[in-house]
Amino acid sequence: MYNMERTEKIQKLCLKMNVSEKEADDALRACGDDILDAALYLEALGRVRTPSGGFYTEIPGPERTAKAENNRHASESFGEAVKRFGRWFLDVLKKGMNNYMEVRKNGETTFRIPLTIFVIALFTPALPVIIALLVVGLFFDYNYHFSGPNLKENNVGNAAAEGCYSVARDIKKSFTGNDGADGADAGNGAAGAPGEGGNGGNGGEGGEF
Repeated sequence: MYNMERTEKIQKLCLKMNVSEKEADDALRACGDDILDAALYLEALGRVRTPSGGFYTEIPGPERTAKAENNRHASESFGEAVKRFGRWFLDVLKKGMNNYMEVRKNGETTFRIPLTIFVIALFTPALPVIIALLVVGLFFDYNYHFSGPNLKENNVGNAAAEGCYSVARDIKKSFTGNDGADGADAGNGAAGAPGEGGNGGNGGEGGEF
């Protein structure tokens, strides 16, 4: 039975694929007696002259049909996922180039940079330098602001930037404000001492008169 089935497959391959019996037999051996794979194998080797009516295809069984359907759905799902990610990534880049991180002083913008470039810079070896410059700028009355058509005025970035600016301002006052108050107190004491001595001297002179 096996030989008759194999012989029938060889004959079908010879008829449909226009190959010799030896070529058909070799193809079947190489493809585990699968006639469809053997047909594709012969075509890939360039030994087939496709007949006008097309080449032979075996009607797939339920197992093969289910497997092919699953592969098709998996391929479509992966392709759709890649397309969705591509659209999301391009949208993020576009928004990042239309929104900005601004450096301000006394209410005026002195410098601004697109968010996309700013974020990319944070992932470079220059990160420590960038952080150091941002921190030092706070102590020179520079503050930072995030603005653009896709950002709300009271966004999280602005709230965080304002908090950092307030902390830096308080630290700066703790070094400058107390020292000034102490100097003023010392100056008032020095001025008061001669005044009291002078009044005492005037009182003594009056007593003698």
